[in-house]
Amino acid sequence: MHQRYSLTEAKSKFSEIINRVHFRKEKFTITKKGRAVAVVVPLEEEPGSEGLILAKGALDQTDRVIEEMVEDIYRARKEETDRKVNL
Repeated sequence: MHQRYSLTEAKSKFSEIINRVHFRKEKFTITKKGRAVAVVVPLEEEPGSEGLILAKGALDQTDRVIEEMVEDIYRARKEETDRKVNL
């Protein structure tokens, strides 16, 4: 069975995905902003590969990108003065 996960979902379910790839020989497509960026397949199905996944490049900067997005949100909230919030 071939399934699709967003990068956020894949990151939170990484151990589960690896176990399913290893034991059940399942395949997964990882998406970023709706576009496929990587495929996780059992090692024996990818001749010459030396890692568990081919998505290393897509996952390398994830934490930094998320931190920058959160900082941008907080910065924008502080700068906006005419936003009314009813409590």
